[in-house]
Amino acid sequence: MNQRIYNYSIHLIARQDYSEFKLRRKLRSKKDNLPHEVDEVIEKLKANGLIKEESYRRLFIRKWMMKGEAEDKIKKRGAMEKLLFTSEEFRAIEIELGFTDDESLEKLIAKKLRSKEIPTNPEEKFKLRDKVLRFLISKGHSYEEAKKSLGPHFNSARD
Repeated sequence: MNQRIYNYSIHLIARQDYSEFKLRRKLRSKKDNLPHEVDEVIEKLKANGLIKEESYRRLFIRKWMMKGEAEDKIKKRGAMEKLLFTSEEFRAIEIELGFTDDESLEKLIAKKLRSKEIPTNPEEKFKLRDKVLRFLISKGHSYEEAKKSLGPHFNSARD
């Protein structure tokens, strides 16, 4: 095992959490690191309990849920790092954070409308509603859910 790569790995892990895939990619990106040496170091780190895939997944879910991302979008982001999630992990994080997808939608809507007054002009009103709707969809929420959550905010501002 290459001690230089091992020490560098410890340095990286001490600064932030890494999944096995992400750490392997980072170590292999260095020109003088040979793939078989990187693999040996990764196995040694796993054997010593320094790479904790489960806790990394929990932190990953938590991070993106705090930003208002929907479950499906988080799963897609995780798939790019070769992470597989269970629905139970999502439910546990929802309980831990104390909010559901619907409450997340409400927070995002409040954030987007915080400094804006809903216009009385129908054209401007639809423009603002569509802007907020696009924002919610960009966070991975479905069109139907987003539209349903937006309804009370824009219906209450009717003339």
